[in-house]
Amino acid sequence: MEDFPGITESARVPLDIPTRPYLNDHCVDGQAVLPAVEALEILAQAVKRFRPVTDVTAMTGLQFDKFLYLAPDADRLSAFCDISVYENGDVKAVLTTRTQSKKAALSRVKAHAALIFPRQAPLIPTLALDLAASLEGVCFSVQADKIYPDLIPFGPSYRNVALLHVAGQSAIAEIRTPAGEAGASASQQLGSPFALDAAFHAACVWGQRFAGIVAFPVGMDRCRVYAPTRPGETYFAHVMHVRTDAGLLIFDLRIYGRDGCLFVACSGVRMKDVSGGKRLPPQWINIPAAADQTTGLMAAGCDALTVIELTTVAPFADKVLSADESKRFENMSDRRRRSFLAARLACKRLSRILSGNDTETDPRDITTVYADKPSPCCPLTDGRSAYACSVSHDDRFAVAVACTGRVGVDVEKMSERVLKSRSFFMSAQEEALGRESRLGEIETSVRIWSIKEAVTKALDITLTDAWHRVQVRSVGSAESRFQIDDQDPCTAVHAAVGQHVFTLVCRL
Repeated sequence: MEDFPGITESARVPLDIPTRPYLNDHCVDGQAVLPAVEALEILAQAVKRFRPVTDVTAMTGLQFDKFLYLAPDADRLSAFCDISVYENGDVKAVLTTRTQSKKAALSRVKAHAALIFPRQAPLIPTLALDLAASLEGVCFSVQADKIYPDLIPFGPSYRNVALLHVAGQSAIAEIRTPAGEAGASASQQLGSPFALDAAFHAACVWGQRFAGIVAFPVGMDRCRVYAPTRPGETYFAHVMHVRTDAGLLIFDLRIYGRDGCLFVACSGVRMKDVSGGKRLPPQWINIPAAADQTTGLMAAGCDALTVIELTTVAPFADKVLSADESKRFENMSDRRRRSFLAARLACKRLSRILSGNDTETDPRDITTVYADKPSPCCPLTDGRSAYACSVSHDDRFAVAVACTGRVGVDVEKMSERVLKSRSFFMSAQEEALGRESRLGEIETSVRIWSIKEAVTKALDITLTDAWHRVQVRSVGSAESRFQIDDQDPCTAVHAAVGQHVFTLVCRL
C-alpha cells in the first residue's frame, strides 16, 4: 500500500469573513454565493497567519465542493479553516461552515473548498509566448454586453471580460479588473480575485459554444500565482481546452499582463454543469458562425497550414519576434504591424508543428523572414530549412502554409472592386467564366485574382507576369483548374469563410 505522510499539526481556525456588498453580484439562481477565487484567498490568508513560512502562491488538489451561500442581509460570515500540516511539509486547508439542526441538537459541517499548499511548488507546463499571443483558426467573438448577463448571470462587479474570442480548442479574453470598492479589497496574498474569476468566465463561454453546457469550476489540479494581479489593470487570459472527461470539461488557464508577463497559471481546471441540467446555453451561442472550411485547404497536398484572426493578436505579440523580425517591425506603420505580427505568429506555429509539435523553443529563436529578401520562411526549430513557405493576409485573416514543394497561398475579401480592375488581370475567356459562373461574377473574379496571387508566390514571379502566364480554365467553389504557360492543368483549392476566400496552390 502507498504510504501517506502523517499529520504533525492540525487546527480549526475560526474565520470572521466580511461579506462586502460587491459579493451580492455573484449570484447563482438568484442567491449570492462566495466565489471560488474568494475562497482561495480566504484559505491563503488563514494559512499564512497560522504558519507564516508557507508559500501560499503555489496550490495543488483544489476542490470547490459545495456553494457557500451568503445571507442577503448579513455583513459577516462565520466559517472555519481546517488546517493540517504534513510530515513532508505540505499544508492542507479546508473552508468549512457549521449549521445547527433546528429539530435536534446536531450540527452539520460542510466543506466548501479545499486545497494543498505543497512544500515544493508544482510544475505547470510552460506555453511558448507566441502560442499564447493569438488563437488559431476561425473564431467566434463575443462582446461584454452579450457575455453578461446572457452567458454569465453575474452582476456588475463580476462583469470583467471586456472582449472574448473562442475557437475550436482555445479562447482569449481581455480582462479588466475593477478599481472601485471591489478592487480596493484585492488581497495581498494572491492578487485581485477578479482576473482568475474572469478567466473562468471565458472557459464557461467556450463550454457553452462548443460543448453545449453551462459549466462552472469544481476543482483544479495545480495553480501558481507568479505575480499578483492588481485592481484597475488590463490582463489577457489564454484558455485551452485539454479534454472532456465524464461530463467534465478540463482546461489549462494562463493570465498575462499587457507586456506578456505571466501572472497566473492553472492546469487541470475541472468545470461542469452544477445545475443538474436546469441551466442551458442560449440558442444564439450554439448557432455556428462562419464555418471554418480552411482545413479543406490541406487537400491541395501541403504539409502544414495555419490561420490566425488579426483581432486575436495580443498586445504583447511583438515580444516573440526575433532580432531580424523586430528590425522590420520597428520600421512599419501601425496599420501594417498587426498583419505582420499575425503572419509571424502563423509561421512560428508552422515551424513548431513541422518540428514535432515543439512547444519549448523560445519564439525569438524562430526567425520567419529572410535578411535579404521580402518573402517569408519557415525553418524548423533547430534552424534547418526543409520547407517552402507562403503567407497572405487581408483585413481579418493571416494564413501561412508550408510544403516540401513550391507553394502559394492567398486570402481575399469579397468586393465588387475586383470588377473594376478585371481587364488588367483577366483574359476575355476568364471574363466569360465570371459572367457564366453560378458563383456569381464577383466571387468568380475574386477566385481568379486569388489564383494568380498564389501562383505569384509559388513561382516567385511578379504579379504582372502571373496575370499573363496563368490562364484559369474553370472556377468552382472548392476547386479551380488553371494552366501556366499552356502546360499541364493544375488545381487550386479554395475555402470560403464568410466574405473571405482562401486559395492554395502547391507542388507546381
